Amino acid sequence: MNQNYAYNVGDNNEAPAVPVIAPTCRDVLNGRGQGVQRHPGNEKYRKLVFVNKGLYAKCPKTDKIKISRGIVAAVRELGGRFLEMDERTQVYYDIGDKKATEKTSQALREGLSKIR
Repeated sequence: MNQNYAYNVGDNNEAPAVPVIAPTCRDVLNGRGQGVQRHPGNEKYRKLVFVNKGLYAKCPKTDKIKISRGIVAAVRELGGRFLEMDERTQVYYDIGDKKATEKTSQALREGLSKIR
């Protein structure tokens, strides 16, 4: 494996990702802590998740994944990426659509009992 590249995690068929040294304000950072939470891309992402929670709560199970994929597509269409930092190299890489969709589905489920 070439150590100059960070690879997408969770999407086995995707080509190696180009390392990302500095995330943009459109990127969604995967991780914990206030730095991640306050990142402009994460704030926009959370708003997008929030406005879709009501629909997500009321739609059939078969449509829930479509909402999650739609949010991921919206972020990507605006030039955003879903990034995670490799702690060893301190370089970000794109986590791929599968993991981004899983992250989005989890975010949509958080606090659902209050909405229903």
